[in-house]
Amino acid sequence: MTVIRSVNEQWHKAEYANQLNIFLSQQTELNSLFVGATSSATVCNLISAMIELPEKPQDNDYKINIEQAFDALFQCFILLFVKEAEHKDLSQAEQLVLSLSVNLANEIQQHSSEHANALVNKAHKTLTAMEQLEKQRKQQRKASKNMGRQ
Repeated sequence: MTVIRSVNEQWHKAEYANQLNIFLSQQTELNSLFVGATSSATVCNLISAMIELPEKPQDNDYKINIEQAFDALFQCFILLFVKEAEHKDLSQAEQLVLSLSVNLANEIQQHSSEHANALVNKAHKTLTAMEQLEKQRKQQRKASKNMGRQ
């Protein structure tokens, strides 16, 4: 029975990743991030693997809107923020998840009157955390440039 449950869970994750991919493909600004070697399908599968899936609707199909997409990205952002803050390198797909999170957070901030306060707060937290991460990245680059110099 455990194998059957595992396969079922993987099936749901694949379905969710597919619906997330459809959502991202409809967002022009977000879709423009996928010009490199990592496809949106790869990133969506990564996101799906990292998050706790939302309840599956009764009509048996995930219909993802901006709130649901950002909730998934926010969950991933937290995990990846911690990973990078601990001085671990992120893969290209993981970097894209951070970029997607920041872009969607900016969009939510710009249209804050259209969204719930909880969503706007998550967006603000994402942008603030990314600013801190950028500062840490600059310090690390500066330290690596200065290595060996006295």
